[in-house]
Amino acid sequence: MSATGGAALADDASAPQAHTPGFEVNFSGSVRVRYETVSAPFRAGLEGSDQFLSSQIFLRADARMGQAAGVVELIDARGALADDGSIVATSAVNALDIYQAYLDLPLGERVSVRAGRFIMPIGSKRLADASSFSNVPDNFEGVQLHVSPGENWQLLGFVTAPVERRPSDQASLRRNAQGFDRADWDTRFMGAHLTRTGLAENLNAQAYLFVLDRADGTRLYTPGARLWREAAPGRADFEAELIGQTGHALIGGVREDVSAASTHFVAGYTFDTRWTPRLSFQTAWASGDDVAGDGEWNRFNPLFGGRGSDFGHTGIFGPLSRQNMIISGARLQVREGPVRAHLLVQDVRLASGTDQWVRGRLRDETGASGRHVGQVVDARVQWRALPERRLDIEFGTATLIKGRFAREAPGAPDTANPVYGYLAVSTRF
Repeated sequence: MSATGGAALADDASAPQAHTPGFEVNFSGSVRVRYETVSAPFRAGLEGSDQFLSSQIFLRADARMGQAAGVVELIDARGALADDGSIVATSAVNALDIYQAYLDLPLGERVSVRAGRFIMPIGSKRLADASSFSNVPDNFEGVQLHVSPGENWQLLGFVTAPVERRPSDQASLRRNAQGFDRADWDTRFMGAHLTRTGLAENLNAQAYLFVLDRADGTRLYTPGARLWREAAPGRADFEAELIGQTGHALIGGVREDVSAASTHFVAGYTFDTRWTPRLSFQTAWASGDDVAGDGEWNRFNPLFGGRGSDFGHTGIFGPLSRQNMIISGARLQVREGPVRAHLLVQDVRLASGTDQWVRGRLRDETGASGRHVGQVVDARVQWRALPERRLDIEFGTATLIKGRFAREAPGAPDTANPVYGYLAVSTRF
C-alpha cells in the first residue's frame, strides 16, 4: 500500500534509537515515487495528454516520557514532467517543510490534549482526511481534546486552522521552490465528534458537528450521523451516513444562506473463500445549487474530506467529488497474501443540471446539456513485494466514459474518453 505518512508512520516506528529511564525516541520514515499519465482532458480549458512524476519523503521522530508524547515530522514532496499548460497543485508539491509537530499531554485517565500541527482523519474521513494518495495530505494547527467518557465511547473536540502551503504560485511549484507553510487563522475549522462502538449486532455509530468559519463572512454548520457494521468474512456489512449543512457563504461577492446536504450508503458482503472477495454497492448524493442568484446556496461543501476511498483515483485524474453529484456503483475487492486489488464501476450524474460539475469546471446554466456526466471505471492492484512494509508496489488505471453533459456542456473538451494510469513504488524504514 502507498506510504501514507502522518499517523501511519507512528504504527511502524523502528526500535528505540535513543533511550534514558522514562524517556525514549523512535525514528521512522517513508519514501514514495509515483508516475501518472492521462491520455486526454475532461476539464474545461485543457488540451492534450498530461503526465506527472512525484516524489514524497516523510521523516518522523516520536518522543515519549511517561504519559506525555511528542512528534516532529518533516515532508519533502516534489514534482516533475508536468506538461505545458498543466496546473501543478499545492497538494502535489511542498518542498521540505514541517508536516507535523505536536505534543500529547494527559489531563487525567480519560482526557488528553494534543496541541501543535497535526493531521486530522476523522470518522469516515468524508469531511476531514489525510489522504494517502495525495502527495501533500491536509494538515492543521490548533488544539484537540480527546475524551473517553466510558467503555466504547470516544469524544473528539477541536479548534484548528488549515495549514496554508507556501509557495503557491505556478512558477514556484514547477521549480519545487521551498517556502514555509503557515496556519491560515482567517479560516477556522472547529467541531465535536462522538463515536460509540460495540453496539448490538456488531454495530457502531457516530454523531458530529463541524463548523467552518472564514474571515470573508462564510460560516458553515455541518452536522451528521453515521451507522455502520465492519466487513468480515462470511457476513454482510453496511454503512449509512447522513450529512446536513446550513449557515451562510460568500458566493460571487454576495452573502447567501446555505441549505445543502449529502448522503452515502454502502451495502456489502465478504465471502469466506480464497481471495476473500467482497462485493459491495454504494450510492452517494451531494446537493447542487438549483437556482443561481436566488439568495440560497445549495451546493454541498465537503470541507477537508477525502475522495479516493469512495470514488477512486485522484492525482491528476479524479473527476468525482462530493459536490453536485449523484453517484451509484459497485465494487469488487480481493486479497490474497501480499496482494490486494479492487475494481470499481460508477455511474455519475449531476444533482442539479444547472450547477457546475466542479471537478470538470463545466456548467450549463440553461440545463440543456442534461445531467449525465458518464461512467467511471477504476482498478487498482497493490503488492507488498517485501514483508514488514519494506517495499510496496502499486499500479492502477481508470477511465471516464463521457456522458452527454461531459461532451456537450459549454467549453467541454472535444476529446476522446480520458484514460488514466499510474505506477507507485514506496518503502518504509
